[in-house]
Amino acid sequence: MRVPLRVGDLIVYAFAVVLIAVGLSGMYTMGISHDERKVVVEVNGREVYSCRVYKGMEPVEFRVNAGNGQYNVVLITYEGVRIKEANCPDQICVKSGFIRFSGQAIVCLPHKVVVKIISGREEVPDVDDIAS
Repeated sequence: MRVPLRVGDLIVYAFAVVLIAVGLSGMYTMGISHDERKVVVEVNGREVYSCRVYKGMEPVEFRVNAGNGQYNVVLITYEGVRIKEANCPDQICVKSGFIRFSGQAIVCLPHKVVVKIISGREEVPDVDDIAS
């Protein structure tokens, strides 16, 4: 038994298609805006290097001197960040591999080096807005 489509049915279907299209475009837009990442390298709590990560960037490799002949070699690409080489005794920072998302970090405790990815939109507020 076949039921013919009515004008009201077509309006409901059209509304559903528009709603799905708007939802998908919103999700796409939110995904693009979250792609803003920044890599920050700190030695003993002091920022020594930072750069923005963007699609199409050339890989960046540099040496972080932690003092007393200690060093780490950091590799930054669009796909992720890793410590490529270090002369620390445990090599845990080298073995940790790539980090890719904001909030992730690689820490070399012997050299007191921290490599972290933060969101490009993060800003430190002047006033703490949490009240007790």
